[in-house]
Amino acid sequence: MGPSLIGIVSMSNRFESFGVGEKVLEGKAAWKYAEDILQLVSRTFALNIQVLRGKLHRSILLAYLYLRIADTVEDDPDMKASEKDRVLALFADVFKTGKLETAKIRTFVDALPESWMNADDPNKELCVKSEVVVPLLNSLPESYKKPVCDVVIEMCGGMAKFALRQEAALSAGWFTLESVDELDEYCYYVAGIVGKLLTKLFSADTCLISKEREAELSKLDVSFGLALQVTNIVKDCVEDSGRRVCFIPEEICRRHGFAHSSDLFKDGANPEKCGAVLAELVAKAWHHLDDSIAYTKLIPNIKMRTRLFCMWPLFMAAENLRLIGDGVSVFKSDKKVKITRDTVKRIVKETSMHFYSDKWIDQSYEKIKMKK
Repeated sequence: MGPSLIGIVSMSNRFESFGVGEKVLEGKAAWKYAEDILQLVSRTFALNIQVLRGKLHRSILLAYLYLRIADTVEDDPDMKASEKDRVLALFADVFKTGKLETAKIRTFVDALPESWMNADDPNKELCVKSEVVVPLLNSLPESYKKPVCDVVIEMCGGMAKFALRQEAALSAGWFTLESVDELDEYCYYVAGIVGKLLTKLFSADTCLISKEREAELSKLDVSFGLALQVTNIVKDCVEDSGRRVCFIPEEICRRHGFAHSSDLFKDGANPEKCGAVLAELVAKAWHHLDDSIAYTKLIPNIKMRTRLFCMWPLFMAAENLRLIGDGVSVFKSDKKVKITRDTVKRIVKETSMHFYSDKWIDQSYEKIKMKK
């Protein structure tokens, strides 16, 4: 799929020159590490980041890596929630003064599980190599640096909160969300705040975004993150059920006759009834995508790379929702419903030709919606 697959070194010999206790990589070597490790920890977002240039590219690259570090801690199946809370607080503390002190980074790394120190998992390797990637943020101007620090601090707090809640729920059976409000809160912490970050970084990157336009972007930016997150929840719900986790709110399940969200995944569950539950989340995702398309059009059309950065994941999400349709296919198919690599290539090609045209964006997006 083009650049996201180029230059990835083998898992067995990558970055052997850096190890715990050795001299920390700096300058060009550290930036190369950041670029290379991105390819290993991101399934799709690496493509979007690679289209950017300059300070915007570097700030979003680093923000992604930092949030991936936090997410790796929060997702670890072996770490107790109380320990996740402590480790995430140590990581957040690195960013609180904006100085990114080496001693605080080392304290965070020392708090990681010993088994991570030589793990094959690139996500865990990234956590261990925080001393390489975190100080890179010091090379950026404050207008780029502060928004990244702010989002890391806020996301760490939100992730710790839900890790504690998830552990308590799983001890009794399943982790679920009671209401749509709880779903919105979860999605905000893991994705919505990224939209807020993007608005600040996009504004820092060009004088073409006035204070008035930035205010308009701010009204829609949380939806940008929520559109992608809710789409992923829809796509991944069957997979999530395998670990007794369901982000489909219980109040929606009850409206369609299910006593508990786990009943959606039981053998013999009616696919049409299950699809009706999921259709409510699909509609929610489309609503956020509508806002996200409007958000993208507020970016000056001369900013080709910034627009493409937004358009690629949004059009991919729209095509995924089109395939999912009324939600029944998610429960009828043995395979995960997702777009093909050819569809991704088509999106990249067509948006690269027409990024500047708001009319084309509207027409192409509506065409996808009409096929759902």
